[in-house]
Amino acid sequence: MSSLGKKNDGRHGGLKVQLVGQGDDHRTEVRDALAALGDPVLNINEIEPDPDAATDVNFDVTMVVFNGNDELSLSYLNTRAGQEPRPALFALLHDRSPDLMKRVLRAGADELLFLPLDPGDATRALLKISETRRREEVHVGGGTIVSLVSLIGGTGVTSLAANLALALRYAFDKRVAVVDLDLQTGGLSVFLNLEPERTIMTLTEGTRKLDSIQLESALSKHASGIYLLAAPKRIEDSELVTDTTVGATLELMRQLFDFVIVDCGTHIDSNTVAAWERSSHLFYVLDQSIGAARCAWRFVDLVGRLGLQGTEPNFILSRFVPGHPITEDQLSHTLAKAIHTRIPRDEKVLERVQLSAQDLWQVAPNSPLAKSVEDLARRLEVGSEVPDADSSNSLVSRLLNVIGARS
Repeated sequence: MSSLGKKNDGRHGGLKVQLVGQGDDHRTEVRDALAALGDPVLNINEIEPDPDAATDVNFDVTMVVFNGNDELSLSYLNTRAGQEPRPALFALLHDRSPDLMKRVLRAGADELLFLPLDPGDATRALLKISETRRREEVHVGGGTIVSLVSLIGGTGVTSLAANLALALRYAFDKRVAVVDLDLQTGGLSVFLNLEPERTIMTLTEGTRKLDSIQLESALSKHASGIYLLAAPKRIEDSELVTDTTVGATLELMRQLFDFVIVDCGTHIDSNTVAAWERSSHLFYVLDQSIGAARCAWRFVDLVGRLGLQGTEPNFILSRFVPGHPITEDQLSHTLAKAIHTRIPRDEKVLERVQLSAQDLWQVAPNSPLAKSVEDLARRLEVGSEVPDADSSNSLVSRLLNVIGARS
């Protein structure tokens, strides 16, 4: 095996590339071209294309060189495409024949590159695979934080946060926690029919560094298997929760859970911004009302002035009613951004959930409401990158500066 490229940057051991070609000369041409790229780091293994031979599946990319016996290369490509786990499959062609390109794509190729290799095309294709792998590795090393917020009440932020956590647990068997940062309302414990003995206030006590034992003692377990970090029992105690506590708590929860869902409520302060900064996904929840659209614009304006980096806010249209005078297209046009997810209005089902003291998947697992939340969970479960928290104080500082400028 030959190792090509510059020294690893420390994130991982480079892309593992299997170079499949007929004859040493043909493979050498490609290997030298890849060596000249420098980035990403490549670890290359060279073999002849034998569809019947046992294949090492531990590769990120398999490159099949078409330069000679095209039928043999096609057969190898087709065999490799049907194996699991499946690497990214690159076909390297000398011939730009449309017929050959169609056959190669039908055989399972993910990328078409042409020889001699164009450095720009090759770098683009390989960096795309490298970035995907980097995100997967980050995700393995830490869970995904999802924040939900709205500037007006009644849009269903709390119910959506709880149901999203349940969907991730039930449909995808994920380790999930929900955090109630709507500190004065504390609606998550009510929605989940829990009476937590301990709350986030436990984590504000004492001066020693937060550890997993402290955190676990503050969590309440739901019958579904998800965990709740509840808001303070007394309204006045919410003033004692700081962005430092919130930041440290979320960083630790990321290490213990696959997903952490944060209900930010309708009140924006340094605590909620600390959650935004650490979130892989930030969702603003609105309904089909003029007031909701106007407040969404205020939210967009705030995010723009804060200079939020690495997490692009998306919109969830909650309690959607077909035929409403304010349509989804009108809201998308007003916000200059497509709606990420649409959650149907179903007051009867939610009322049954609350009156029965059961959750949505016990009461109406096949309802449009449950299915729409599962669809959102599925999109999140695909994978997302944990944001860089090196500048954890900078965004909070900018929030305080924005508020100060208004004072």
